[in-house]
Parts: sequence; structure tokens; C-alpha cells
Amino acid sequence: MGAHCTDRYAQIELTGTHGVGDKTGIPWWRWYVVWPGWFKKEGSTNSKQDSADAATKAWWECVASPVPRDIETEVLIIAAKVLVAPVPNSIYGEDAVFLRALMKTLAMQFDEEMRQGSVPGPAKNLMSQLSEELYRRRLEGEAMDEADGVTGRWSATKAS
Repeated sequence: MGAHCTDRYAQIELTGTHGVGDKTGIPWWRWYVVWPGWFKKEGSTNSKQDSADAATKAWWECVASPVPRDIETEVLIIAAKVLVAPVPNSIYGEDAVFLRALMKTLAMQFDEEMRQGSVPGPAKNLMSQLSEELYRRRLEGEAMDEADGVTGRWSATKAS
């Protein structure tokens, strides 16, 4: 993986010895595979080779698994680009939690402008479209209020 990826690793280490029956001094090897934010697995065996094999197998199984989404970062990127790049239409295929997170981030980002009534056009349009989409979903029963499961509790564009 190279020197620049020190936070992602597969590792084996001798952690001590143990006894089994009348045998003592049997080495105890631990293995770890780690990729922060994606996976962390570990185990132990009685031999260095078995630990290396287990770590290798676990690494490739984990790397083949789907990467978890970083919704917070995705929302922040969309909010950061709202004034300079079109918002992907695919956001309307996202769930209500994602849309609410984006709406909250935009509201925080443009708080001062909202108070002054001077929200830039692209941000104002997006916030209005998000509000309308969430309102539509609540009316159709697709989006529940996350606090208590009640539909139609808030909307920036329409009264419920």
C-alpha cells in the first residue's frame, strides 16, 4: 500500500504463550486488518503462518465488501459547491435523512443571509426544492419526522 497509507494495514504479532493440556509455551499469535472508517477485524491462532493466512484472507474479504458512505462529507461537499456547480439530480433519489442533513447544513451555512433575506439564488432554489421534496414525501407517507414518526411537522415552503 505504500508509505503514504500507514493507517490501513494487516498485521500479525506474537502476543505471548499459552498452555494446552500438558503442553506449555505454545506461541499465541494475533492478527489484525484495519482500514479506519471501513473495517477492523482481528483474531488469533497458534502459529505465525496461520495468523498470516487468516489476516490475508480477512483483508481480501473486507476489501471486497462495499465501502460505507460518508454522508456527512457528501453533504458538506454539495453545500460547499452550491454557488459554483449544479447540484446532481441524484440527490432527489436520496432518503429523507440525507435531504434533511443537506437542508440543515445549507441553513447553517447561509444563516446570516437568511436573516437578511439575501440568500444567493442557487442556495435559495436548492433549499426551496429540498423543502418541497420533503413536504411531498411527508404527504405521501414516505418521510416521517425523525423525532417521533409524525408526518408533516415542518416545512420551509408550506404549512402542514
